Amino acid sequence: MGRSSGQGRVKIVCVGNRFRRDDGAAHRVADLLEPEPGVEVVRAQAPVEILNHVSSDIDTLIVVDAMERISEPGRIHRLNSVTLLSDKSPWRSTHTMTLPEVIRLLESLGAKPSEIIIFGIEGESFEPGVGLSESVERSCAVVASEIKKILGIGVGPGSPP
Repeated sequence: MGRSSGQGRVKIVCVGNRFRRDDGAAHRVADLLEPEPGVEVVRAQAPVEILNHVSSDIDTLIVVDAMERISEPGRIHRLNSVTLLSDKSPWRSTHTMTLPEVIRLLESLGAKPSEIIIFGIEGESFEPGVGLSESVERSCAVVASEIKKILGIGVGPGSPP
């Protein structure tokens, strides 16, 4: 069962490949979120796997994925499904079926959650190997922190600002 953010059930899908350097960014975010009680994190290798994890009881879907470099490594793009599907979307992917294509398919199947939040982290290197570049590692911590805020983790009386 996924954590409720006040709006309903939330599921987090982290997409990537740890063995292609910065493509593993989302899995690093998953590492940072999994210790939190009640947080439902799914690890996927490709966006198409999202289709296996969306169900009618999910109100908010959060997707984290590395994206090809378009400006600077580590830059974080926070998008919703409308922005992702627009002509102005910066999304560039190395996946065969891209995240925008998966979101369109969810829409056409009538299975799209009411809210979709996408975090794209620009990578520096997608070559075979392990380990993230410094800027991407820092961005993973920022994204994990933003997701915790969305979920209301660490927010409230007595929690650090």
